[in-house]
Amino acid sequence: MSTADQPESPAAAYRRITSGIDEAVGAVRRQDELRASRLEETLARFDERMRRVGERAALTRFSVELHWESALEALWAEPWMTVRPFPRPDPRAEPGRLDRYEREVERTHTELMGLVARRRFGFRR
Repeated sequence: MSTADQPESPAAAYRRITSGIDEAVGAVRRQDELRASRLEETLARFDERMRRVGERAALTRFSVELHWESALEALWAEPWMTVRPFPRPDPRAEPGRLDRYEREVERTHTELMGLVARRRFGFRR
């Protein structure tokens, strides 16, 4: 330590400065560790959400493919109809409207099957 009569020695000044740097580095490390743990938690939540989204997308695609195959089978006996391959996903589709799209597929499929059944049993020509 220095007094008013004696200035601080260079070695003491070095120790004081490096001690302050050590404290600052320790504080930054603690902040980094806290931030890293928060980021890991956030990543885990996003990872779980992505897993659920992937499962939902796979189930939706499977459901749509089943409806498509069912419709093709029902319309197989219609020689005038041109059957096209399974359509590609629309890149402009809004993911937030997936429930609405699924309901629309189900409603349209039910309507198609109703029309095919009526025609098959001779109720409509």
